[in-house]
Amino acid sequence: MRTMWMLVLSLFTLGGCSSGGTAEVLSYPLEGTMENSFARFYEPVEWSFSPDMMEMGLPVDPSKVINIREALFYNGLSELPEPLSRNGFVVLPAGRPTDNPVTAFQRLEDTGLPVYVSSGIPLHLLHVFFDQILQQVETDHLYGDLVIVCTALYESSLARDDLTGAAFFAVPLAWLDGGFSPDQRISENVEAEVALMEAHQGFAESPVFGYEEDYSQYVPRGHYTASEELENYFMAMMYLGRLTFPLKGGSPWGPQEEFLVSAEDAERLTTTALLMVSDLNTLTDEEGDPLIGKWRRIYEITAFFAGFADDLSVMEYQRAAAETAGESFDSSLLSTDGFRGSFLAYIVENFRGPSIYSGTGASAVMPDQAGDFNPEDFAGLLGKTTGFRFLGQRYTPDSHMLGNMVFPSVGRNDRGEERFMPSGLDVAAAFRCQAALEIIQENGTTTHLHYPDTLVSMQAMIDGYSMDDWHATLYMCWLHSLRLLAAPRGAGYPDFMQTDGWNRCTLSTFLASWAMLRHDTILYAKQSYTALAGCAPPMEEEPVPSAGFVEPVPEVYAELRATLGMARNGLEHYDLLEGDIARRFESAESLLERLQDIAERELEGGLLTEDDADFLKGFASYLESAISWGGDTTEGLETSLIADVHTDQNTGSVLEVASGNLDNCVVIYRRADGVVEAAVGPVLSYYEFTWPMGDRLTDEAWRELLEDDPERLEWTGDYLVLPSAP
Repeated sequence: MRTMWMLVLSLFTLGGCSSGGTAEVLSYPLEGTMENSFARFYEPVEWSFSPDMMEMGLPVDPSKVINIREALFYNGLSELPEPLSRNGFVVLPAGRPTDNPVTAFQRLEDTGLPVYVSSGIPLHLLHVFFDQILQQVETDHLYGDLVIVCTALYESSLARDDLTGAAFFAVPLAWLDGGFSPDQRISENVEAEVALMEAHQGFAESPVFGYEEDYSQYVPRGHYTASEELENYFMAMMYLGRLTFPLKGGSPWGPQEEFLVSAEDAERLTTTALLMVSDLNTLTDEEGDPLIGKWRRIYEITAFFAGFADDLSVMEYQRAAAETAGESFDSSLLSTDGFRGSFLAYIVENFRGPSIYSGTGASAVMPDQAGDFNPEDFAGLLGKTTGFRFLGQRYTPDSHMLGNMVFPSVGRNDRGEERFMPSGLDVAAAFRCQAALEIIQENGTTTHLHYPDTLVSMQAMIDGYSMDDWHATLYMCWLHSLRLLAAPRGAGYPDFMQTDGWNRCTLSTFLASWAMLRHDTILYAKQSYTALAGCAPPMEEEPVPSAGFVEPVPEVYAELRATLGMARNGLEHYDLLEGDIARRFESAESLLERLQDIAERELEGGLLTEDDADFLKGFASYLESAISWGGDTTEGLETSLIADVHTDQNTGSVLEVASGNLDNCVVIYRRADGVVEAAVGPVLSYYEFTWPMGDRLTDEAWRELLEDDPERLEWTGDYLVLPSAP
């Protein structure tokens, strides 16, 4: 295979000449620099409250809870579970499993029980909007633009005998265009590349690039299993987002060496990348506009959802070329040592390399003569894989955390074990979630060398974000909502929200929603990799239960409202707010406004109004009108979603994080009129486990696994009561 690839490279003239050897004029205009934030679309929603709810006292006295018998009966219990008595709340698997929140609330409507609305439900609503809108935009807009861009650049590359560039664009076209047939000069390599993507068996040498690529990533998952069109889009974008044109090369090269490719290959690949960038500026689309407008539209819209590229991309190479040699120059200049040296120096001085290692080249970190690994070797690994990606996968702070909290940045523990696989707990701990900090202390994670220092640095990174940073993209807005959710709750909140058990339940909601975020952006968010290691008084009249209780976190609901508002503003800006999407935004934002209003009034000691009661009693229908998409009110509403978020090359496994079926939560609290009651409602569940990288799980496969009731995480035992084994 290596010979085939080198043959392709040898056919490409390094100087970037067109067919026949004629030099061409390259174009790198400096105007139209791209912004690195969409915070201009964000409008904050104000919130204000002073927690002042009446205390109830723990443990719970069941005789004081007016409807405890009915709440227990609904959950198939005859006695008060110990966690409910101790914590004032308990989570139980639903007797009839469902992953549809509308169904879960409908089942409660005829019971007469107060309805509990968890923060996980509006967080799930955000997932539905995020996921369904992204699907529609990809199908109706980005797919067609991508075909136009790849076709134009493929034909231009062929015309100048740049067979590497032609093969690079032929691979996505093989997925996107059913009638496409690659030129016979590259067909063998293109077909071999496509076959590896179809087999998705793990690391293998790329027929086009000559270094190792992880083909296990090419399993359509997330919402990309919904249609053949989305599957093809996934395969094309994954290829365009993962394959790197290395900036530096040298000798020796290879997975365990200092360089990924030879100096000659790096020069050729960099030249190909620069020719692509020039083509974007000189070629035109069907309307006569520069092709770069199509590229920018694809990149900007996906960046609005998922974030900005972690690797060097079109804008960086365009600016570096212009500053080095001018906005317009002869292609023969690309082959000169002077240009290459100046271009490389400008890149190194003005742009950072990647922050996340994504498995490029199956790279390894080698031990010293004593068999030890240096945490600073991780920086060398990132430098080795620095280069150009056409539509590079995106930087996200959580991937940054996961990639830095494993080998080699984190050393061995007191038993001499390396840490090759991170956990969602690392992300929550970096967000200063108290329960996560306690669990990683209990399970011994902090005994790994350098882990505490690395965690502190990740916490400092999170603490240092400005409000503009938190609202730069929809992805960041979602993370900010989770950051607000993780805040500690003290005096003035319900008794159950001040317990360690509730902190762990909130941690589960945090991680389940984070798993949904990673599910929705699985194509775009750059996945981290672990490098290979070489070697009340009685009442005369019984009170009537209220309509329900909303988890009192109004700041979270306000942030979710603002996030939906930002999504609406951005879609309108890109002329994508079409059909009935605008109406659905209004319905969802109205629901969140009601939840925020009720939560603020609860915290300040107010009683529910008649309108509040009607809203909570009919919550299923309100939720359905906001959350359902299209004619089918069940498709796309599932909470059973999974995403692989990190790959360990050493064990050949991935970290899968998932949200499962909805559990039931019973909460007990004292109302503003002094009455103690219980409310019942659905809450998100969270799962985390390792899985073979060659079998990355889809949502459909995960739902099959859920039928066998997979094991829950140990730390949920503080609040989760599972049915006894028969």
